[in-house]
Amino acid sequence: MYLLIGLLTLAVYMLVPAFRVGPLLNAIALSSPIAIVIAVRLWRPGRRAPWYLFAIGQTLFVAGDIITYNYQRFFGKELPFPSIGDVFYLAVYPCLVVGVLLLIHRRNPGRDRESLIDSLIVAIGIGTISWVFLMSPLARDADSSLVQKITGMAYPLMDLMLLMVVIRLAFGAGKRAPSFYLMAGAVSALFVTDFAYSFISVQGVVYNQSGYLEAGWATFYLLWGAAALHPSMRTLEEPGRVQELKHPRRRLFLLASASMIAPTVQLLLSLDRNVVDVPVLAACSAVLFGLVLFRLNGLMIDITEYRRTERQLRETEAKYRSLVEGLPAVVYIAEFGKDAAWRYISPQIESVLGFTQDEWMSQSELWRQRIVPEDRERALDAELRILNGDQRMQCEYRILGRDGRVIWIREEAEALPDESGRPAYLQGVMYDVTEQKQVEERLTKALDTEKEATKRLRTLHEMQNSFLQAVSHDLRTPLTSIMGSALTLEQDDGRLDAEDAKDLIRRMAANARKLHRLLTNLLDLDRMSRGIVEPSRDVVNLTQVISTVLQECATDSHPIELVIDEPVWANVDAAQVERIVENLVTNAIRYTPPGTPIWVRLHGEDDGVLLVVEDAGPGIPKELRETIFEPFRQGDEVVMHSPGVGIGLSLVARFAELHGGRAWVEERDGGGSSFRVHLPGGRPASEPASLSQRSTDPHELLSPS
Repeated sequence: MYLLIGLLTLAVYMLVPAFRVGPLLNAIALSSPIAIVIAVRLWRPGRRAPWYLFAIGQTLFVAGDIITYNYQRFFGKELPFPSIGDVFYLAVYPCLVVGVLLLIHRRNPGRDRESLIDSLIVAIGIGTISWVFLMSPLARDADSSLVQKITGMAYPLMDLMLLMVVIRLAFGAGKRAPSFYLMAGAVSALFVTDFAYSFISVQGVVYNQSGYLEAGWATFYLLWGAAALHPSMRTLEEPGRVQELKHPRRRLFLLASASMIAPTVQLLLSLDRNVVDVPVLAACSAVLFGLVLFRLNGLMIDITEYRRTERQLRETEAKYRSLVEGLPAVVYIAEFGKDAAWRYISPQIESVLGFTQDEWMSQSELWRQRIVPEDRERALDAELRILNGDQRMQCEYRILGRDGRVIWIREEAEALPDESGRPAYLQGVMYDVTEQKQVEERLTKALDTEKEATKRLRTLHEMQNSFLQAVSHDLRTPLTSIMGSALTLEQDDGRLDAEDAKDLIRRMAANARKLHRLLTNLLDLDRMSRGIVEPSRDVVNLTQVISTVLQECATDSHPIELVIDEPVWANVDAAQVERIVENLVTNAIRYTPPGTPIWVRLHGEDDGVLLVVEDAGPGIPKELRETIFEPFRQGDEVVMHSPGVGIGLSLVARFAELHGGRAWVEERDGGGSSFRVHLPGGRPASEPASLSQRSTDPHELLSPS
């Protein structure tokens, strides 16, 4: 934008006579140092001194213009030569030259004699022309004083020095960014304009300020300001690494042309019979010849060293190949990035993955494409980490071989830096660890199996202890009661009244039924585990069956309520249904606090009957509602006074399955547990006259009749 506005303003200055005034040209010139200062604040280069020197030099140039073009107005007399304006003009060059030298020192901290010699050859060649056509006529002018001669010769000499340091900047190491080309264009515009002005002055022509030379100087200002404003101005000071020339023939042609300038000028002068500058031209030719010889000597040394290094590299490469190709792993060197190329891959790639060296190296995407998708991100992240500063990369991933076989690869690599220390290549080794992974997998499975077996054994051991404790408790308690009652009756000498004796006998019968129920449960569980139990179905009155069971299970600690809307008949095994009801009610009594009500419901359905036993106890946790029907499985709450064997609910589920139904548990509305058993094959019947619909007192439950 700055350059465009400046060129448009310059076009107005050149094409519109009304605007061809000094202040407009001074504004264009003054914009350059202002742009440089703004650029330094905007882009913040590492070293600001060179750019501030450029700004000072441009400002001195503007000051020289103002004084020179307004000398008579300021001092009231004609402009002399030299004047104070020449002091400002000549002070411009040291600022610009020192600023460029600071950039060169920053870009090339080491010795770079080659680019220095090349720049001297070009500068001396161009300097020959400046001497012959500019400085020599001034030196021979008899009408000029010594101060005038020195001042007049100082301009082309300073232009030549500025051109030489810019050529040195161009020939040295480092990037050639847009800012460099803008600066080189500015120096070229200044050199050509100054050369034209000095040449016509030497010829005795008085410049009439037509604007053409002002356009050249204004171009110098604008291009230098644009060079500062471009973001690439920061790269002018970045240290560069020495690289091979991309176009060595161009450099050779340029140097040859520069070295031929002096003898060519001498030849032209001899044809014109003007050979007054022979000593100077001869000296320039001799210096150029010496520089060329020195340069060629360096090239010869470089070639000899290059050949020696090349031979050593070939020997080292042969040893390296012999070493890596004998390793039982894939050795590689590759570039970084998605589309990076493989620089080397050892022949083992074919034995590991099935691809030849040529196939693998010709397809940069092959490695990423063959990695198993689940492992691709992990492998790419490992490469990214080494780019971000990790010293070594280690990762494992799965990759598909050419035949589709999954191969486990363990990759270890490290970055190979370039001259600036940045990661340039990735050198590493890929090991086939498929067999190791398979062994690890088998060991892991064996360990898991062992852990599971140990866990099962521990569980079985705990279940065995719990079972033995529960069985011994359930056997000992009724046996103790039976033995106590029997001994009391045995030792009775007629002092017990009939009611007490009857109560003892009733207790013995109740405890005997408990023993019978426990042994029956154990035997049923054993028979069902062997698959030798089948239901003996018959159409029975389930209402009467359940009533009978509840009479036997009646207890003073828990109120039991039978809730039946109508008598229900079903084609079932009555004995097994009795066992289902008995175990559900016994379970509710065992695992609920005393006084907890228990409800038994029976519903007839189209496809069977639904038996529900509910209580208002603590309920069953969700995580146990599936496993509670497994053998020897109990809830979280252990009842110390009556631990139980843990097979009652298992028998309920198995009896239901034998009928083709199922058993499950839900949460009761209002809190507690709701055990449900569905038995297919039920059908409602008309209510017998002897049955009532409800009975709430467990001692008044319906009798079998």
